[in-house]
Parts: sequence; C-alpha cells; structure tokens
Amino acid sequence: MAVGCKLLSFNGLYGQDAHEYLRQCRVLYDRMRCLPTPAPQLGDVEFAGGYPLTGALLHWLVPDAILAMQMVTWVSTGLAVWFFYQNLCLLSPGAHAKSRAVFTALGLMLAPYFVRAGMTSMSDMPGLAWTLGAFWLGLRVVYKGRSADAVGAAVLMAFAVMTRYGLAALLAPLAGAMLLMLWRRQKWAAITFMVGAGLLALAPHFWIKNGVEWQFLHHSMGGKWSVAHFFQRNFTNENGTVHYLLPNILYLLFPLAHPGFCLLLPGLLLLSKKTDVVLPSKKVLIASLLCYLLLLGGLPHQNLRFLLPAYALLLLLFFPAWDRMFAYGFYFFKRLTWSILGLLLLVQVVAGMKIIAPTLARNRMEQEMAAQIRPIIPPGAIVYSFDVDVALRSYLPDMDWKNMWMYRYDYFEPGSYVIFNEPLLRPQWEGHNPMINWDHINQTHTLELIHALPDGWGIYRMMNDE
Repeated sequence: MAVGCKLLSFNGLYGQDAHEYLRQCRVLYDRMRCLPTPAPQLGDVEFAGGYPLTGALLHWLVPDAILAMQMVTWVSTGLAVWFFYQNLCLLSPGAHAKSRAVFTALGLMLAPYFVRAGMTSMSDMPGLAWTLGAFWLGLRVVYKGRSADAVGAAVLMAFAVMTRYGLAALLAPLAGAMLLMLWRRQKWAAITFMVGAGLLALAPHFWIKNGVEWQFLHHSMGGKWSVAHFFQRNFTNENGTVHYLLPNILYLLFPLAHPGFCLLLPGLLLLSKKTDVVLPSKKVLIASLLCYLLLLGGLPHQNLRFLLPAYALLLLLFFPAWDRMFAYGFYFFKRLTWSILGLLLLVQVVAGMKIIAPTLARNRMEQEMAAQIRPIIPPGAIVYSFDVDVALRSYLPDMDWKNMWMYRYDYFEPGSYVIFNEPLLRPQWEGHNPMINWDHINQTHTLELIHALPDGWGIYRMMNDE
C-alpha cells in the first residue's frame, strides 16, 4: 500500500472525513504538548477518536502529521491481513496453507474496497484490524476455552469501538459469547479481568473527547435509525437529499455480489454446506454479521466503506466452500481452476483501479485547488465555503474558513470571499444551509467571479453590501 501511494503521489487525504481526522490528529498532538487547542467542534462529536489519537502518538516520531496518519493506515493494513489469516487458521486448522494464503490474497488483499481502505487516511482499516484481532482472540475463548485470551480480546474490542463507534454492534455478540463461555466454566477471575481491561482500554476516549464524552450516544446517524429505512432508497436529512439505486435491504447484499468486494462469493455460496456453520464460533460470526447489518440497514445512508467489516466476516464464513473448490478444482479440473482464478484476479485489478480512480481524482483536485487559491486569497481573509473547505483548511490553515453547512449566516463580511459550485451542490442541498446561505449571499451582495477552479468550482469576491 505504501509503495502504491508513493507511486501515485497520493497522501491519503480526500473528501471531508479524511481531512477531519487529520485536524483532530493535529489538535490531539498539540494537547499532548500542552499547547492551546480550540473548543470541540462537530467532528469531535461525530467521529470516534481512536484513529487520530494513534496518528497523534506516531506524530511524535514522524514530523509530518499527514504521513503519520498514512503510516497508521499502512500498518493497520498489515495487521488486518495477519489477523484475518490467523482467524482462518483457527477456524479451519485442517486446510492446506496454500489454500488459506491464496484465499487471503484474492479474497481480502485484492478486494477493491480493501485496497482503497489501505491507501486512504480514514478509520476503516484501523477499525477492521482491531476487529479481526478481537475475533481471533475472542473466538479462541469461545472455540478453545482459552480464558487467558479474554483480556486481549476485550482490549482490542475497546480499540475497535474507539476507532469506529458502529463496530460495537458487530462485536457485541462476540463479547456476549465470551462472557457466556467464561460464566459456564465459572471463570470469575477471567470475567473480572476481561471487563476491567475493556473499560481501562476505553479510558482514552474520555481524554480525547473531553467535554463531549457521551455525545456519541446521540450520534446524528444513529439517532435516525428506523426499520422503514430498510425499504427506502431516497433520504432527506442533514446530509441533504440523496437518491440511491437500490433500497437499503439490497444494499446490504453488496459484500456478496458487488465488484468492489469479490465476485467469487456468489459461487462459494452455492458450494456451501450446513455443516460449515455448525461450530459455535461460526454461529458467533453469523450473529455478529446480522447485528451489524441490522444497524447499517436502518440508517438513512448507504456507504460501501461501512460494509468492509461485514465482508471480512463473510469471507471467514465462506472459506470452507473455497477450500473445497480449491482442493477438488486443482485435483480434477486444474486448467479450469487456473482460468477461474486468473479471471478473478483480472476482475479484482480492473475493479480496484476503477474504484480508486475517483479517490485519486478528488485528492488531486483538492491539492490543485489549494495551489490556485494560495496566490489569489491573502492570508487571514474570510472565506465562506462548503464541501471543499474542510480539505482546503488542511492545505491553507492561515485563512479564516466559514463553513456554510454548519451555520445559517445572517451577516456576511464585505470584501470576504466565497468558494462554491452551485450546479454541483444545489440538487442535493436545496432547502438546506449550504444553498440557503448561497442564496442569501446573492440577495445581499454582488459576487464577482475572480477565478475558475477545477471541476466547476469558483472563487467569488463580495463586492458590495445592501
């Protein structure tokens, strides 16, 4: 992943979320150095803090915060692959090592959304790594009765939830199965240490989110969960009005059939047997998968990134079917099996390139936009913007950025600037703060377009005030 990022000159940043994580990393690093830091912002409430905290800790060794965040993702990618392979060894100890290795490479490492997660400065890969590690240790408790692993599993669960709040739904059945196993065996000390270690590992959350510790319980998305959303594909909320191709209940099937994951899984579904899921550990995987999909299906939102943990669990469940295909295929139909694997590899590579391309394009647009803005807008100038302002703040921190989504402004400072793209934003944001503010500016000021930016964006100066 690191080599790919360097060859593509990609710094891992794209869109609002990645830049918000970078901002939080820098704030936490300054707090560690006892420097003044700003009051908590909306991102501090909505985003879990484990990923930027890890980046801030690494920032002590790596001078560049952007590189530190990338390195966290790269290391997490390696850990995710290693933990995934360990889960395969635990769940299918009789399988040939070559079968497990090829499955890990084709099913996980070359899955387009896994590749993208391993290149971007987002919490997806760290969250997946901690989750797979928690399952590895937790299933050893459930499957083998290794009570000593309960403490490590609890710590990794806490790290996963601190990295992505939604992973709590995925890990809850695993935690319940571990506690039930330990309770049945009357391992009271192990239960005590497990619970204590998990709570202790969660302690950094209360330092990271000082002042907003419990706001995650009222997360904007979680608070709008509804069974009705399973059957809807159009949503209107604080994210504007969005239209998806399929309703949520079909979106949940994407890990099974979407080219962004692995097109081999539908075939493995046909090769599966009931005996593949009779073990208690497999039932835990199914319960965790269902709980997580239940959470995602009820949210007024669709994001394929969120399905990556579900996809990893599906791979673990389908490995016995793969192992049968791998063993019998190479024994009876060697040429056909090689052809299938070669075609799968080709599809994975092509799909990966198509899925990575928009991310790279967005990153380059943001950097090109910042380079064009720097000589035009003077330092300290007030700039009203939306969507791109979070990214531009990372590259141009010496300007006073005003977000047009967070607030509805009644007054705009004369002589300030606006960076906006009305044709792009109006369809989604009509009737919401970004367009209300834009229309208000046009009603009260004369806007002069002073420079056209990439992809239809423009820099405007407010010329006069009524």
